[in-house]
Amino acid sequence: WIDDFFGSTYTIVLSARVADYARGVRKLFDQKTSRAEIISTSANPSVGPDAITVTWRLSGKVNIGPGLPIKPYVCYTDFTVDESTGLIVFQEDRFDIPGYDILISAILPWLIPTPLLADPAPEVEPRVVPMPAALSGEGDRGGSSSSPLDKILS
Repeated sequence: WIDDFFGSTYTIVLSARVADYARGVRKLFDQKTSRAEIISTSANPSVGPDAITVTWRLSGKVNIGPGLPIKPYVCYTDFTVDESTGLIVFQEDRFDIPGYDILISAILPWLIPTPLLADPAPEVEPRVVPMPAALSGEGDRGGSSSSPLDKILS
């Protein structure tokens, strides 16, 4: 999928191992500066009857060359859920700006702002989401304060 990263859309068929995908994303994006901030999550019948769309803002740098900056932009990730298993069977990302804008903004950042390129996506207002009792150790079931992703990314 990295080959298509700067295209208008790319598709990831989730037959590949999730751990490999997560490691690839972790290597591509600079972990100190990159942010993926969730704006919203909702059912999306316009994509399909079993679709969920996560809207998020991406910013930071990618680990290409000296570390190319990413102009903040909005990404819409559509997940298709298998009705019988409840598992995600397909993912597709759409961006609010064209791929050429992402590329030009990374390579020639002094061109921002210009009428030819979109403005950076606005900041995402911070949200405080309470930790579920099962993860905070306060519920009847106890639990661990670590994220399930810790096992995938370690």
